[in-house]
Amino acid sequence: MTIMNPLAAQQFDYRWAPIHRVNKTKAPKTLWPWLITHASLTTKLQSLGELTVEVIEDAWGTPTSREKKRLNLRPREAARIRTVLLKVDGKAVIYARSIIPARSLQGHWRQVKHLKNKPLGGYLFQHRSLIRSPIEVTQLPKRMFPDQHTALWARRSVFHQYGPGILVNEAFFDEINQLKTPFGLL
Repeated sequence: MTIMNPLAAQQFDYRWAPIHRVNKTKAPKTLWPWLITHASLTTKLQSLGELTVEVIEDAWGTPTSREKKRLNLRPREAARIRTVLLKVDGKAVIYARSIIPARSLQGHWRQVKHLKNKPLGGYLFQHRSLIRSPIEVTQLPKRMFPDQHTALWARRSVFHQYGPGILVNEAFFDEINQLKTPFGLL
């Protein structure tokens, strides 16, 4: 099981850059398509094996200052924080942290708080009126996940439909490079 070092992590409170400003050669060649795809990661992972979701946390909490800023939240605004491991055939490949403001839990998004071990991405991408912000990326420090031997790459974007939207952060474990690529020839 992949464990996160909460003191080092600060819940993804790092400097993020728009994908077009990132030097493509710094990220592993096999990881680049995962970082830039606008398609559902859930669908891509399901095409590679049995996708399971291990919920680490799904509760009301306090987003980091950068998460609040990214979503334009008020200082004490309530948000649900959902952290999960996405696993393919039992192997953890993505750590995801989603910030779901209370104001965003409208319409069909009210069901998001009842997902349990279902993937958020699979739910969000069902709706045609979904708008996604540009993807931003960062490289996380080595110490963030003690059982990962390299600094991990992560991406984030905001899904808009209700309220301030839902911020989804995704960190890619080295194990994702062991999967067959769902992106065709690289």
